[in-house]
Amino acid sequence: MVAQSRIYSSPLQQAIDRYPLTVTPETPLVDVLKQMSILQSSCAIPVNTQTNGKIDESPLSNQEKATSVLVVENKSIEKEQEFFNAQSSFLLGIFTISDLVKLIATGQIGSFSNLSEQVKIAEVMSSNFVTLKESDDQDLFTALSLFRQHKISHLPVLDSIGQIVGIVTPEGIRQVLQPSNILRLRSVNEVKNDSVAVTTPETTSLLEVSQLMANQKVNSVIVTQKKKSKTQRTEIEKPVGIITTDDIAQAYFINISLAATPVKKVMKMPINSLKQTDSLWDAHKKMLQEQVQILIVCGKQGEFLGTVNQASLLQVLDPTVMFGLVRKLRKDVNQLQAEKFELLRTRNAQLEKEVQARTAEIQAQLERDRLLAKIALRIHQSLDIDEIINAVVTEVQQFLKTDRVVFFQIETAKVAKVVAESVEKNCDSWIGETISSECLMSNSKMKQNKIQAVSDITQINSSTGKTTELEKKQVKAYLIVPISQDGQLWGLMCTQEYSGIREWQQSEIDLLKQLATQLAIAIQQAQLYQQVQTLNTDLEKQVQDRTAELQQKVQELQQLNILKDDFLSTVSHELRTPLSNMKMAIHMLKVFPISERGQQYLSILDTECKREINLITDLLDLQRLEGGTALIPIDTIDLASWLPTIIDPFQSRTRERQQTLKVKLPKKIPQIVSNNNSLGRILAELLNNACKYTQNGGEIKFIVECNQKKSSKTSSVEAPDSIKFLISNPSEIPASELPKIFNKFYRVPNADPWKQGGTGLGLALVKKLVEQLNGNLLVSSSNGWTTFKVEIPI
Repeated sequence: MVAQSRIYSSPLQQAIDRYPLTVTPETPLVDVLKQMSILQSSCAIPVNTQTNGKIDESPLSNQEKATSVLVVENKSIEKEQEFFNAQSSFLLGIFTISDLVKLIATGQIGSFSNLSEQVKIAEVMSSNFVTLKESDDQDLFTALSLFRQHKISHLPVLDSIGQIVGIVTPEGIRQVLQPSNILRLRSVNEVKNDSVAVTTPETTSLLEVSQLMANQKVNSVIVTQKKKSKTQRTEIEKPVGIITTDDIAQAYFINISLAATPVKKVMKMPINSLKQTDSLWDAHKKMLQEQVQILIVCGKQGEFLGTVNQASLLQVLDPTVMFGLVRKLRKDVNQLQAEKFELLRTRNAQLEKEVQARTAEIQAQLERDRLLAKIALRIHQSLDIDEIINAVVTEVQQFLKTDRVVFFQIETAKVAKVVAESVEKNCDSWIGETISSECLMSNSKMKQNKIQAVSDITQINSSTGKTTELEKKQVKAYLIVPISQDGQLWGLMCTQEYSGIREWQQSEIDLLKQLATQLAIAIQQAQLYQQVQTLNTDLEKQVQDRTAELQQKVQELQQLNILKDDFLSTVSHELRTPLSNMKMAIHMLKVFPISERGQQYLSILDTECKREINLITDLLDLQRLEGGTALIPIDTIDLASWLPTIIDPFQSRTRERQQTLKVKLPKKIPQIVSNNNSLGRILAELLNNACKYTQNGGEIKFIVECNQKKSSKTSSVEAPDSIKFLISNPSEIPASELPKIFNKFYRVPNADPWKQGGTGLGLALVKKLVEQLNGNLLVSSSNGWTTFKVEIPI
């Protein structure tokens, strides 16, 4: 039969097998069985299925099986709006695996291999069959009702004119319909088939089992063994396998002797068992997973309790069962709703009372929070202790609506003084009074810094004198909160009533405790602020005194500096006069003949005299430069003619020591405006220093460079901006010594192997002269060379 290509949307249409196995009435039974056997299984049962004394699982195939055949008659009918006759199939009967088992059990047919072709399917088919008409009014519940009513497992589906559409089975419905919520709510124990389940021992033959199935009208038999109970002395039946009509049919198809074969050879094992507490949803999933149509229910010791098949699962979806369940649920819901309404009514009344109480509590808490925030703001805005305490007692008296709020400061262990208060108009003022601490609090509570709340002074256990004193001061109830600083009692905040007794609420006590904490912090901050102010005053005075002292010292140092300058000028002048006379005497001695030894002494005297003159000259020049009082004249220097006067003397000096002085000058040397003497002194000192610290045969470099810049934005002509003098010699100064070489009287250790000598004033003088000319002096020393770079603005 060819099915139309369409999409089936409803669950019933999805459950229909639209390609059933169909045959004509004249088809021999043997051919029908062959087709069913091909679709049932392509596997044969092996001769020996016992291994190591244990029965293996049945090798019968678990593939999709043909469990029914429809016997049809083909007729030609004329379809509407078509001009040809079409062949259609009409149902005549149905043949199922259960019918085959009945034939085997009653002996109406022999073995499969000897089955005669004379027996037609029409002779053994069931003509009294039930069908379902395909229409929009039919649904899965209709099919389920027919299965249950007629106790069948195959339901042919016909169209409106009686043509075969397909066939519906419980397995097909179960696979389509998966009511997970309903199946999860029902347990296996509710639907297990314990009364209709048929059991048999392992030794029963397949023929006997087929007869048992035919007589009991069942599709499966449970194979069991007798075993002793673990907890009781009785025996229990423990399932070891299961055999179905499909297993009988397959054994028949492959020509196994049913009478000689015990069920243990072909039974399915291990068994798929369930517990009584499992849900039907678990059973449904296990059937799909294991591809079986029946499951065994076992107890705690593995004893057999019943079975669950597809019909059991579908029974839950029966409309009558569901209607009863719905009716019971509705009754329970109505009862629950009535109880719920009563509970809600009672609870609503309670909630209203709780809400009112809670609302009042929240409002009071909000008011307390506002007060705390207000007082905290006042505390943060002021560091004056008196201002803070007065603000607190005023706010507390207004908020608590009390007659009097007094703040005591503890002066001694037994005396407290009133430093702030807020009172009603008709109350006496306590401001400035002192009162005994024992009249306010007991010694034990004062030492422990505990709160004391008294609603009626006449009810407290105290001396008559204390009560009388409090009554004289218009006190009938009070609440005292201690204020502590570093564990020591600093003060007391006392809230009082004189008009009558008052029960102090816990919220009021908590409020004052929080205020006491804020006050303690504020008092500590105010004290620290006062200490800081005092320290600042002391520090300012010390700074002023120290500043005046330093100014006096500066004036004294300036005076000493003036005296030093005068002293140096006087001493230098006084030193120069005898040196000049000594120099003249030496010159006169050179004119007259003198012995050779006398000539040597005269040479030494001349040399030392020159060194003394140079030293004094350097000292005077440094003193003049450091004082910054002397003005230097500015000259126009023509470097082209001026530089040789500086360089030529050193050319002669280097030749005497076999040294080489290489001079590199630019092609065009500009004129500069500077001081002739200062620039000459700078270059002479650097060249002298280079010659002094260069070994014999060494090379000294003197290079002049001009830094160029554009004379204007529009002109490309370049004019020199500054001039550089670079003097290098092959002697390296350690990096740690470079910052010190411009200090007065400093000489690099171990840098004069030739014992040239020196005062250590040359480079210091060079630095001061370069600064006087607004120039820059740089020195670098690496790779065995030291280079001094002097840059002078043009």
